Amino acid sequence: MKQPVSLAEMSSVFTLVLIVVVGILLRRIHALSEQDTTSIRKLVFNITLPALIFISLYSNPIPLKALWIVPGVIIIQAIGYLTFRLVPIRYRETIFSGFLGNTGFMGYPVVQAVLGQGALPLAVIYDQTHSFMIFSTWIHKNLHSFINPPLVAMILALILKRVALPQFFTDACQLVGNTTSPLAMLFVGLNVDLDFHWSSLIPAAIKLALVPAMALALTLVLPVAGDIRSAFILQSAMPSLVVGVVYGAEIGLDVKKLSQNIVVSTLLFPLTILFWGRFL
Repeated sequence: MKQPVSLAEMSSVFTLVLIVVVGILLRRIHALSEQDTTSIRKLVFNITLPALIFISLYSNPIPLKALWIVPGVIIIQAIGYLTFRLVPIRYRETIFSGFLGNTGFMGYPVVQAVLGQGALPLAVIYDQTHSFMIFSTWIHKNLHSFINPPLVAMILALILKRVALPQFFTDACQLVGNTTSPLAMLFVGLNVDLDFHWSSLIPAAIKLALVPAMALALTLVLPVAGDIRSAFILQSAMPSLVVGVVYGAEIGLDVKKLSQNIVVSTLLFPLTILFWGRFL
């Protein structure tokens, strides 16, 4: 039986958390502007993250059983959306923040830090399924919205997987992709404004405790083990989705409440990830 991840093995996660703290401090002292934050987000989403996804999928084997992550994500998100539709309107921000996680900007760096780069394809499968559920179910976007640089990078990597690409090209992808973790964590920190209400503890509890608990329960049913199981739990344990503020605004949710929910779950994440690390 695989031993739980130790505190020493989780140290790389706290390196990422430190970068988030640096981002928070830079925001507080106004060293970086809102425009700088937007530029970092665009750089990560359009360039460094696609490079990381491409080289990870191209260079590492993708076990067939990893596809069991897909129904796992769909089940969790379907339960979340059904709850979102059934609760009184005043609680919808709570459910929205509670079920949509930061599986891209935080998920990839954390999975890479804890499980290694070889596990990144598993994080990609989770994140892309999660994104599909957001656009198709939560905010009802059209087909054009599904096409984005990370998805294109994933498709290209799968198409070219058996093609011998020049080493200078793969080295360049690796080099650019390696900047994703620090830049993404900096972006997360720059979006934390330390303005929140205690009521935000409820969506944080859903996102950081209930959702990963659901994932853990699903691993008892789905035929997943090893890194596949660990990546599924880790991605489910990510804090609330940072760009959830944008998506929530599109469907008429309270932007201030969503922002507060994101802050609280992000700040509590270092504590809860220690707990869930025991189950990997």
